[in-house]
Amino acid sequence: MIVITTLLTFLCLWALFGAMLVSVSKQERAADKLKYYDEEYQLREKYDYNKKSGQGPLKKLSHLLCSAPLGKKQAKRLETELVKADMLITAEELMVVKILSSSALAFLTFSIFKDLIISLVVFVCIWNLPRIIIAKRKKDRIKQFDGQLNEGITIVSNSLKSGYSFLQAVMVVAEETRDPFSKEFKKLLKEMSLGIAEEDALRNLVMRVESEDLKLVINAILIQKDIGGNLAEILENISETIRERQKIKNELKTLTAQGRLSGIIVALLPVALAGVIYLLNKDYIVLLFTHPVGLGMIFTAILSEMMGFIMIKKIVTIDT
Repeated sequence: MIVITTLLTFLCLWALFGAMLVSVSKQERAADKLKYYDEEYQLREKYDYNKKSGQGPLKKLSHLLCSAPLGKKQAKRLETELVKADMLITAEELMVVKILSSSALAFLTFSIFKDLIISLVVFVCIWNLPRIIIAKRKKDRIKQFDGQLNEGITIVSNSLKSGYSFLQAVMVVAEETRDPFSKEFKKLLKEMSLGIAEEDALRNLVMRVESEDLKLVINAILIQKDIGGNLAEILENISETIRERQKIKNELKTLTAQGRLSGIIVALLPVALAGVIYLLNKDYIVLLFTHPVGLGMIFTAILSEMMGFIMIKKIVTIDT
């Protein structure tokens, strides 16, 4: 009876969580309000409908967290990371999702295993899972952007050679490329069209996309605007430099793949082994957490793990 009640409670919580996720998918970020000025979107009716329908349950719950566990600096930092990952959710809404999902899964785990430590581990893992997803999404997005950068620079350079202005060249590259490159340059075009200074719009682009190659391009454009010169020729030279850099990076990534994989396996192996032993023979390993010598061994093991991970990362990381 207790198990059935627990499962029903868990299913109800996840039904509420799913409804909140649906409401998130229908919401818009403040940064995306610029798209109302683009004729291709036709979002005025949707905006009026959202205004009449009011706020969803996730938004209402998120207001309770504005001054609670999420500080202003932390919220702004998290909001910036969400923009870089191109995720349509606010920092407060993400906190609600983390709290609900972590609590629900930890409660379900405790109901099944009747073990507080396992439930705590599940809670911590689920709580930190969104951070891993955001970092992975941001990394993949930057990788896609860098893969399209040479094509975009070539289009801008050819457009400038044809007599187009820089604004017109940005318009061409926004139409001729694919996402995420196209999406970011459409934002750049909208900002400049709405009166934001060109330098500020370019810096906003660098803020949204943490790409070293893009920083090189933007710095070259800003320097050219100060001292003059042939921008088309400058972009051609930078495109060749970026192409060689990307080639070297790919070769280094291939050569260091085995070392990076070894580092991950060595770092995770003790943790995985301890988890398996804890599940199979709890009394055998619990002595590590109760005896002073065991606590000292755990501290030494964690310190050794950190030092080994840092050393392997230093070995396989090569500055380009």
